Amino acid sequence: MMNIVSFAISHSRIIACLLFWLAPAAHAANSCVVLQYHHISNHTPALTSVTVEQFSEHMDYLRQNGFSVLPLREVVQAITNHGKLPEKCVSLTVDDAYLSVYENAFPLLKSLGWPLTVFVNSEAVDKGISAFMTWDQMREMSRSGVVFENHGHGHIHLIREKPGEGPAAREKRIRNDIMTAQQRITRELGNAPALFAHPYGEFDTQVKNIIRTIGLTGFGQQSGPVWPGADTGALPRFPMNTRYAGMEGFRTKVNSLPLAVVRADPGEPLVPLRQQRPALTLTLQGGSYSRPALTCFVNGWTDVFITWSEDTPDQLTVKPDFDLPPGRSRTNCTMPSPEAGRFYWYSHNWFIRNPDGSWYPEY
Repeated sequence: MMNIVSFAISHSRIIACLLFWLAPAAHAANSCVVLQYHHISNHTPALTSVTVEQFSEHMDYLRQNGFSVLPLREVVQAITNHGKLPEKCVSLTVDDAYLSVYENAFPLLKSLGWPLTVFVNSEAVDKGISAFMTWDQMREMSRSGVVFENHGHGHIHLIREKPGEGPAAREKRIRNDIMTAQQRITRELGNAPALFAHPYGEFDTQVKNIIRTIGLTGFGQQSGPVWPGADTGALPRFPMNTRYAGMEGFRTKVNSLPLAVVRADPGEPLVPLRQQRPALTLTLQGGSYSRPALTCFVNGWTDVFITWSEDTPDQLTVKPDFDLPPGRSRTNCTMPSPEAGRFYWYSHNWFIRNPDGSWYPEY
């Protein structure tokens, strides 16, 4: 079994010779890579952190290689209104409004004149928890162009139904949490959020419908660039943490292109109980593809079955050849583009409960 980024890089030259004739619809130049950070610190958990040195290296690479770093709202407006995005487009986001972002990321981005979007879970700020920024610090950042968006009030697991709670009660509870954050951020910073980041990257159809009725565009934590055909209830972002923040992988991600999936079945990422090998059927936007060149991974491993449909053009099914553990899992599919070093990329989340229906631990 092989890690997704290592596999992609090592096979790019071999497969590129198969692809010179391809014009896959997935090349969708009108796209943008959205990066997701949490802590920018050398002293916080590796699972949700990049070091100060890694963050600086990331920014140096973007600066030295001619990337356009755009505000996230501008990116969303472009993909929803058929606007034009630059060829090398990146947008920077941070979840949770940790203090390390104010201390270690904001000064660098301010010196570069680059925009930043911070998704705020307002309860932690209201409680004055020391690991988080204060409203005053956020007001200072706002004056320099940083935009603060909605990450819920209590940073709760929105897909988890409480015991005895029906769909209507669950919707009321979720809506109240999101609207509380909406009101607190608007009151403190004077700018109503237009975007929402799903806490823990967890969502289902009901959650996406709620944020749409509120008037928000949603973001998840599944990988891949955003493009006009992406789901605006849960747009993709590339999560950055110490384990996956090395420069080799970073270069691959920021240069990626969207694999144009126009339909994914099942639409719900929450896996039914005791189904630990979920099959994912993808329908690609019409075009010429080299089927052997497309590779899919589940949780970073290649032990998967890929079956192309005999009846429906451009449709394939991906199924792991191993049981997925309780928790959050992910299917990634990539394909080299004709342009050396660039890959088409699509990612799909799976949320798997324990066999008895209980939820995996909070993390």
